[in-house]
Amino acid sequence: MAVEFLKSVYRLEDLPRTNEPRKEIVFVGRSNVGKSSLLNYLTGRDIAKVGKTPGRTRAINYFKWDFEGIKAFLVDLPGYGFARGDKREVENWKRLIEGYFHEKKDDIGLVLVLVDAKVGPTKDDIAMLEWLEYLGIPYAVVLTKEDKAKQKELNQTLKKLKELGVKNVIKTSSKEKKGKEQLLKVIYSYLKKEV
Repeated sequence: MAVEFLKSVYRLEDLPRTNEPRKEIVFVGRSNVGKSSLLNYLTGRDIAKVGKTPGRTRAINYFKWDFEGIKAFLVDLPGYGFARGDKREVENWKRLIEGYFHEKKDDIGLVLVLVDAKVGPTKDDIAMLEWLEYLGIPYAVVLTKEDKAKQKELNQTLKKLKELGVKNVIKTSSKEKKGKEQLLKVIYSYLKKEV
């Protein structure tokens, strides 16, 4: 499994255009949900910076990923729901994310919607799930920080997701090294469809 950082994108016109066919596996979720930790755990390398302050990732970060003979991009989107920064910055963020999904719709193999196992699906998570449904983009829900959730909280989160019609839920914990094999299996099954 080879992975390398490609570029940070702050404007839609800078999205990578390559001649080689690479499907995009997109990581999306609220600030502080553990996207960077999951990316590092999944790839076995410290490719994404783990910040102490939520909402630090303001760019779309692209990584080249060669996995089981398949070439793909791992795409780390800025966390949604952060209230820091001025209004204009939040607007720019919104434009960047919405523009990304519209422009790259056909290149996306799978969106991984990260949900905090303890917190459960937030208003922003639900809006993201509804939007992906509307756009017809395939997605799976990944529960992060499972180690921090009590059994009651975990059951509540799973119940809420079931009520939202979510069928595919992968439980992970970067700290306790849980869920990697299942997550890789799900990603591989979606990438295989595209080959």
